[in-house]
Amino acid sequence: MRLRSLSGLDAGFLYLEAAGTPMHVGSLMLLTPPKKRGYDFHSAVQALIAERLPKARALKRQLVEAPLELAHPMWSEARHLDLDAHIVRVRLPRPGNETQLLRCVSELHAEILPRTRPLWQLVVIDGLASGEVALYSKIHHALLDGQGGIALAQALLDLESHIPKARGPDSTTADDDSAPRKRDRANTAVRATVNQFARLIQAVPATLKMAGHALSEAGSLVGRLRETVLLAPKTALNVHIGPERAFAVASFDLARIKRVTKAFGVSLNDVVLAMVTHALREYLRKQESLPDEAMVVAMPISLRGAGDGEANNQVSMVQCPIPTHIANALQRLRAIHESTAGIKNRVAAVKDLIPTDFPGLAAPIWASGLSRLWARGRISERLPALANLVVSNVPGPPVDLFLAGARLRHYYPVSIVTHGLGLNITVQSYAGKLEFGLISARDVVERPDTIARGLSRGLDALERSIKE
Repeated sequence: MRLRSLSGLDAGFLYLEAAGTPMHVGSLMLLTPPKKRGYDFHSAVQALIAERLPKARALKRQLVEAPLELAHPMWSEARHLDLDAHIVRVRLPRPGNETQLLRCVSELHAEILPRTRPLWQLVVIDGLASGEVALYSKIHHALLDGQGGIALAQALLDLESHIPKARGPDSTTADDDSAPRKRDRANTAVRATVNQFARLIQAVPATLKMAGHALSEAGSLVGRLRETVLLAPKTALNVHIGPERAFAVASFDLARIKRVTKAFGVSLNDVVLAMVTHALREYLRKQESLPDEAMVVAMPISLRGAGDGEANNQVSMVQCPIPTHIANALQRLRAIHESTAGIKNRVAAVKDLIPTDFPGLAAPIWASGLSRLWARGRISERLPALANLVVSNVPGPPVDLFLAGARLRHYYPVSIVTHGLGLNITVQSYAGKLEFGLISARDVVERPDTIARGLSRGLDALERSIKE
């Protein structure tokens, strides 16, 4: 059985769970089932997954620990995939409204995925008064990033309604039914660690060259860091978080947002950040905790090359100031546009030097230990904040799609919150809409729907600026 060691970045998402914060991402899909006698969405989803496993082999990946935890864990292929455990169903109580649905997703998203089987789960949610069905998915961030998730979804979604045939009894059994041997695990761990050290050494000359360039431009490395690394003002979002989650959604006509981008010569991401800025300004003013200076968002950036659909993580983070201290909506948008233009230039200059790997020598021990220390010592509250929240924008499918015969109406992303970053706003485009998913630690932002409504008022303010 072929084994593959996790990269340092992939494994890092596993180690971070030692801090008590689940590190999976997901989505909430709302779908209209076909009007076909005997159709059952749950059974159809199970049949679809069984049918598409050859195109979505990442779903078979099973964690295997290195001997004595002396290296990063590795992936093997699960000998058997129990779809009854991976694809479950729940039913909302009456009246089956949106509030109950979002509360259900919040509770599901707070549960850590068991590591005894492949790190994903689908939950069919029945009982909606609208007659729709919902599908909540979660998959561990160790397995893939946002764009990798889109690539995986494309293997499951269809352009036309396709109701798969009922799965056969052997459709979820791997070709190789042998468990990985201890010797194979040890050999894979040693090779991976040696290769990781080799890549680290090979990167030293380029890193030194970049540092020398920074020194020549800024006079000192410290001066350069001060120019590029921001410190965020401490807010109520930047605290140690509890285990419960709260979730809210918002959906906007993409054409509305594109009219704003065209009117002011800015990017779609600029408008998204302006909407977020407006919503946060409103929310924190009501909480009487709006800082006097610009807040800072952490934005994931993809390091993935064009056409790369590999199921892993190829991402890093950049900081972007958002002018929550400015009252005028158009002035905020222009300030954001100026900030994001600078970010693009910096990322282009260092993109190839951003590390996505580190040696795994005893990492399961020391990295998990650091995560536990981070949580127990409430260190996120003691150190300066580098960001106030995470805002992520992932391009999604541009056309209407179907899943297991049901038409996909809404496709909301669900992401991660951690100690010190109690709010995450993730945006995904789908079929002419821009879908927002807001996840928070419930003890930090109890009602993220209030921020979601602020997003709408932020877009309204920008549209009024066009007419003025």
